[in-house]
Amino acid sequence: MTRRQRKQDERAEKQFDEIISGKVKVGVPEKRSKPAQANRKGGGVADAESEDEMVADYIRLLRILLPGALAKLSRLEDPRCEKKCDHSLPTLIIYGLLMFIINIPSRRAANRDIGGGAVHDMIKQAIPGLSTMPHADTLARLLERIDAEGVEDCYEASIVEFIKSKTFLELNPGHCLIAIDGTQKFSRKHRFDDCALVRNRGNEEKERYCVYILESVLILDNGMVLPLFTEFLENADGELDDSAKKQDCELKAFTRLTDKIRKHIGKGRVTLVVDGLYANGSVVSRCNSFGWEYMITLKRGSLKSVWEEYDGLRKLDKGNKLQNTADFEREQTFEWSNEIEYVYGGNNKKLKLNVATCREEWIEAHPRSGGKPELKACEYAWLSSAAITARNVTALCNEVARKRWRIENHFHVEKHQGYNYSHCYSYNWNAMKAYHSLMKFGHFINTLILGSVITSTYVATHGARWFIKKVWDILKIRGIGQERAEQLQAGKGGKRRGCVFRDLKPRTA
Repeated sequence: MTRRQRKQDERAEKQFDEIISGKVKVGVPEKRSKPAQANRKGGGVADAESEDEMVADYIRLLRILLPGALAKLSRLEDPRCEKKCDHSLPTLIIYGLLMFIINIPSRRAANRDIGGGAVHDMIKQAIPGLSTMPHADTLARLLERIDAEGVEDCYEASIVEFIKSKTFLELNPGHCLIAIDGTQKFSRKHRFDDCALVRNRGNEEKERYCVYILESVLILDNGMVLPLFTEFLENADGELDDSAKKQDCELKAFTRLTDKIRKHIGKGRVTLVVDGLYANGSVVSRCNSFGWEYMITLKRGSLKSVWEEYDGLRKLDKGNKLQNTADFEREQTFEWSNEIEYVYGGNNKKLKLNVATCREEWIEAHPRSGGKPELKACEYAWLSSAAITARNVTALCNEVARKRWRIENHFHVEKHQGYNYSHCYSYNWNAMKAYHSLMKFGHFINTLILGSVITSTYVATHGARWFIKKVWDILKIRGIGQERAEQLQAGKGGKRRGCVFRDLKPRTA
């Protein structure tokens, strides 16, 4: 690497860190006093000039964020022989990031959409210094040999820097609300890797080999959801033939993941929301030892002794009850009981648990089917780290515990709205993990861009997925134009007007 290139990388990484940390705010070009309005069905962008302005805004942010992320990832050790390589490590890394930033569904689609000469010329305008675009298989061969944990470490360093930033504290002044849940990436009938978990073990007809991942996400007060840390469930030694051997499981991965959260975020600053799988003594004790707050879903079949005592106390103490009408037009009845004793483990360890339940009733109108209105009801229950009172029960249940569903929405976005979470980009275990980390990095960069005040109007009007697709369709067809490219490279952006993130309204749980 030349001295000039090294200095460019240092400047790009410094700029990326300053934006993530909130030290630098992105300027916004002055808008026209009377922007053109679409007077037609569909409400699309009005004219070519407006489209060019939208694309230029997107490229401007991409040129700020992408080089810094690339500089971080380029520090990874290149396992290849340099003399035999046609493409450098930075070129392949940026190619991998673009696959997920552009929402490319597969390696073949990457060859088709970003491997061509015209698209390369367009990207080179936005990101100067980029050499010829590689083949997707070249990236796959690199990721098979690269340090996959190092790629994940680069992402973790970026998200932790963001959590410590002033921008994050402005958006999220309280605790870090973290949701944890497991999800299956994909499964196959054949044993594609020794590390894969096996379902229906011993039944040859139903046996499936799968990749299962424990994910954590950061939920901000303004509604943004960012991918946080990841823990793969894997059989590292591959001895699946031994029937006595136990496979990796979600609870074991939970221990590893929470150790990582404690290491990077610390004690006493986390509020954890998880599903009913984690309603057990060891998880509660772990949260207590870390000084974390929590709201854990409690099912009727779990902790039977706690339910028995709770049902008895609820009949005796009828004062712990509150009626509430939720924002989503449901009548809620909260009941709670504090300091219920729970004994678990071989050493008879004791815990004091706080339990809250919520019964909801609503009228289902059935307007489409023409059926008669129907009264429906359901009940929810949670374990709470805080003692429950009439003052805080509504906030704990509606504003904290119910936000656990944000991680389900996050999975839906990554699986079905552009990031192709369930697609197998490689059957090689190391490459698959590296692709997964690049996907998270691309999703993180897109979230920052889509959450910017510069792009907020477009995203609010048309949606995030439309915006990304529209921008890259325009770029593939006609590029950004020489004049606009020269303006971007010259750094002409107009006056500064606000920080990178727009002020989103909190969403209803």
